[in-house]
Amino acid sequence: MLNKHVVKSAMFLMASLLMAGAVAAKEMKIGYVDVQAVAAKIPQSAALQETIKKEFGQRVQDVQKLEKDINFNIEKLRRDGPTMSEAQQEELKKTLTTQRQQYEEQGRALQEDLRVRQAEERNKVLALIKAAIDVVAERDKFDMVLNSDAAVFAKPEYDLSEAVVAQVSKAK
Repeated sequence: MLNKHVVKSAMFLMASLLMAGAVAAKEMKIGYVDVQAVAAKIPQSAALQETIKKEFGQRVQDVQKLEKDINFNIEKLRRDGPTMSEAQQEELKKTLTTQRQQYEEQGRALQEDLRVRQAEERNKVLALIKAAIDVVAERDKFDMVLNSDAAVFAKPEYDLSEAVVAQVSKAK
């Protein structure tokens, strides 16, 4: 009697496991996207780069002009230093020191501001790409979409990058 219950329980357990395995074996549709390639192809990236260029253009020019002035004064001191009076040399050295300090301060501030602004814009682009991936995955019934860097191997037919580029290009 006890053996019959054990056998029935074991059979029920095996049947349950087999059914659970069949349900778990449902085929998943998995795609991948090369986010970096998408970001490089979309028109919004070019527009954002142009915006940053306009926003920081004058500051970049100012720093470049200061760099040219420093190089000119260094060359002048090297070339004309032996024929200059002691006072002229000291004045030129003082000017160079001041210019270098300005260059370092302005250059550092520019680099930091540029880095922060580029990060902001990069996050906007990534948000657009993420939204496009969601739309494409939902439309094409994908269960999972990976970044192409996460996939060790993937067939080209599961690459959603071009569909994502098209979707992002539609967005304003």
